[in-house]
Amino acid sequence: MPRLPGPESNVIVYPIRSSLARPGDSIPGLFSKALAKNRMRVESKDIVAVSSKIVGIAENRIRYLDGIRPGPQARRLARKHSITRSFAQAVLDEADTVVGGVKGVLLTVKNGDAVANAGIDRKNAPAGAVVLWPRNADLSAKKIRQSIRRKSGKNVGVVIVDSRVSPMRLGTTGFAIGCAGFEAVEDLRGGVDLFGRRIEITFRAIADGIAASAQFVMGEASDQIPFAIVRDAPVSLGSGHGIRPAKLAWSRCLYMSQISRAND
Repeated sequence: MPRLPGPESNVIVYPIRSSLARPGDSIPGLFSKALAKNRMRVESKDIVAVSSKIVGIAENRIRYLDGIRPGPQARRLARKHSITRSFAQAVLDEADTVVGGVKGVLLTVKNGDAVANAGIDRKNAPAGAVVLWPRNADLSAKKIRQSIRRKSGKNVGVVIVDSRVSPMRLGTTGFAIGCAGFEAVEDLRGGVDLFGRRIEITFRAIADGIAASAQFVMGEASDQIPFAIVRDAPVSLGSGHGIRPAKLAWSRCLYMSQISRAND
């Protein structure tokens, strides 16, 4: 199990293998069964990472492509970016904005996040279907946290994890689409560096850092590890304010502010 360096202690990430989810399943129930099968227990101050895919499936956020009727914009995007018309329409239906794309993938903004295909995933989805993001990932995380706390008596945080690519880099890393029980970002402004220089602009992405460490052990293919426990992370638990404080307006983002807001 990976041990990741932290400023106060060694962070330990435990992958938790689970059975497949079905629509209507209880995520806390699946997690509890997975813990027993893996001979694990949660402890207070743990952060429980949950894949967005298993939450989407349990919340029946599944869409079958053969039932989608593509419109003119979907047909145009499908031709330009070599994707199926029905998938293009599914992305349009979920995305706030379609920014552009490359062969096989559309760059979109979904819930204020720049992501591929509005977070829609075809991997490990039922045949002929795609899995969508939870409608409200912060609320999903809050409910999971409350249930775990009620059943175990342990005060934990929860982060809902998906993966995305970074500008000019190959490969995916994890990021948080929802969280509960801790603050998503830490404001380091006003502190000093090793040489006494005042820190002017730096925020620390707490939720995304935890999500990235969890996604590293959860995998992207047939791993069947939708949960992870992140232990001894340098995070203070509390009520938290969800993932929204971690988001930037388009005009303030280093990358997106350089891109025209006109739809493809």
